[in-house]
Amino acid sequence: MSRPHVVTSSELQSLRDLELVTKATVEGLRQGLHRSPFHGYSAEFSQYRHYRPGDDLKYVDWKAFARTDRIYTRQFRETTNVSALCVPDASRSMNFGAKFTMARTVAAILGTLVLDHGDASGVFAVSERAHYLPPRSGRHQLRTLLSELASLEPTGTVSMAESLRRAAAVLKRRGLVIVISDLYEDQETIGQVRRLARMGHDVIVVHVLAKEEVTLDVGGAAEFVELETGRKLLVQPSAARESYLTAVRNWMEEVERQVRRDGIDYLRLIAGEALEPALRRFLVGRKGAA
Repeated sequence: MSRPHVVTSSELQSLRDLELVTKATVEGLRQGLHRSPFHGYSAEFSQYRHYRPGDDLKYVDWKAFARTDRIYTRQFRETTNVSALCVPDASRSMNFGAKFTMARTVAAILGTLVLDHGDASGVFAVSERAHYLPPRSGRHQLRTLLSELASLEPTGTVSMAESLRRAAAVLKRRGLVIVISDLYEDQETIGQVRRLARMGHDVIVVHVLAKEEVTLDVGGAAEFVELETGRKLLVQPSAARESYLTAVRNWMEEVERQVRRDGIDYLRLIAGEALEPALRRFLVGRKGAA
């Protein structure tokens, strides 16, 4: 199957042995790789509870009955298929360097890995209009997902925080939410990320920045334009670089600290640097922590 205009086969191939599993409980419709919040009588042992009339007697723990003279049944935690929603930032601030290209590529790779393992994946983004592809599974969904991502452009005037608020409103059940943004509106965006986590979603934050934003390596005197407002500023990079680099480093560390403080997974990516090793480390580490 072709993967149009978003991710190449070679970019995916080295990651196809990995999977994107959830760390929190999710709601699903059938058995899969991920833990469900609903208890039943299959898969993984969860807990004991007192016998209730109508319970299947084959799940009664008769040894416990002999010891305590009370009847207990064994409960098992069912596994489920995850519903994942990618929320890439399509606001104007992403239209710098290779930021948006990387954001779309990451959404395509993670969405494809989800679908490849039989789970459901979709996308929600706001550029000039709202783009919403509800999470579904299957090969047709993969083509639709990639086409939807390919149609996105970083032309939106709606903030990422507002995009996340709208995304939360369309989610029908708990699942995996992948937030991909430069996080320039950090406090408002992180607030909405926390809200998604409090709603029971398993949230991943992918922080995408352009290499030039991190290094200020733009040559001689340059005019900088704020993409959201159009405000302009003439800067001599050599004079401002030291203080700029310190400020940017402190800001990135503070953003990561705030995200991780709430137990939310955080991945920082710099557009122009190798993507595959960073994603591999993240996915392997996440699976080990699940």
